[in-house]
Amino acid sequence: MKEKILSIVFIAIIFGFSIFSFILKDKEISNYERRKLTQASSLKEDFTSNLDDYLTDQFPLRDLFISTSSIFDRYLLSNKEDNNVYIEDDYIVDKLYPLNEKNVSSFINKINYLNDNYLKESNSFYTVIPDKNYFLDEKKYLKIDYNYLYNNLSSNINMEYIDISNLLKLEDYYKTDIHIKQDSYFKIIKELSNHLDFDYQDIFYEENIYSNFYGASYSKVPSFVKPDKLIYLSNDIIDNTTVKHLEYGQKKVYEKSELESTDSYNIFLNGPSSLIEIEDPSSPNDKELIMFRDSFGSSLAPLLIPYYKKITLIDLRYIRSDIVPNYVDFKNKDVLFIYSTLLVNDSHLLKVNIKQ
Repeated sequence: MKEKILSIVFIAIIFGFSIFSFILKDKEISNYERRKLTQASSLKEDFTSNLDDYLTDQFPLRDLFISTSSIFDRYLLSNKEDNNVYIEDDYIVDKLYPLNEKNVSSFINKINYLNDNYLKESNSFYTVIPDKNYFLDEKKYLKIDYNYLYNNLSSNINMEYIDISNLLKLEDYYKTDIHIKQDSYFKIIKELSNHLDFDYQDIFYEENIYSNFYGASYSKVPSFVKPDKLIYLSNDIIDNTTVKHLEYGQKKVYEKSELESTDSYNIFLNGPSSLIEIEDPSSPNDKELIMFRDSFGSSLAPLLIPYYKKITLIDLRYIRSDIVPNYVDFKNKDVLFIYSTLLVNDSHLLKVNIKQ
């Protein structure tokens, strides 16, 4: 009898919540999961195929149930790692472990291939941004051997290395996202100026604050973790700069509409793009910079605008390297490879076809 009652209660709860999902107004976006949710309109397109997704996405208290599961695993079961992330001093840290030796070797080969085949007449450098694991205590958390990684790169890449790893600390990163806060790039830019063809300047920027930033790591932890503040820096130079994307034409340096999208970090240069040209019509010089980069470069590039007439950003995750010379002239340009250790460990994403 007891089992029957429990079964009836369970079924009633499931069906009750399902009915409520039809009655309540649909949520368009889950800030917690950083994605768009399936809408009722999809049922008109294909009721049978989309019903399960719709009921799952619009399930009442969905975020609470997901968060409760995370709380149970992390705090009641005392798992330091849950959903492949750690929490250290309120910072969500995506685990990077183990080191993928094959991908590291591939990264080295790809950078050397690009340097040897395209950049013989360029002023070329590379740097690597550490991920947040770099700052964790190895006695408490699993982390790769960063000294080995950096030594391996510097010993085998045939290009001058700019070391920025000692300039950063955990506080320079967003708590809920993998990226560096934009204002933390100033010390990196100062170091870059010691190598690239520009002189560092103290430039005025206006702070623009968005207080509801749910970063890429947010959905992997309990929902009581507070969102970040995202600060983007602007001035007249940035506001008057032209940004042209290979895929979708002219955009702004800061696309403010992206703040309310599923990924607010896309405010920087409108998010992922294969090739972007940034031109400052008021620049007093004719210097050009070419950056091979991952997503970390999106928030760095705007702060380099005052130093160059033109900046070209190349993301080899979205364009093959053999196509790039059709759009970019590397001769007598500053060239900077800037990647995070996350990308180095996942370098198969870079579309560099090495021809023997």
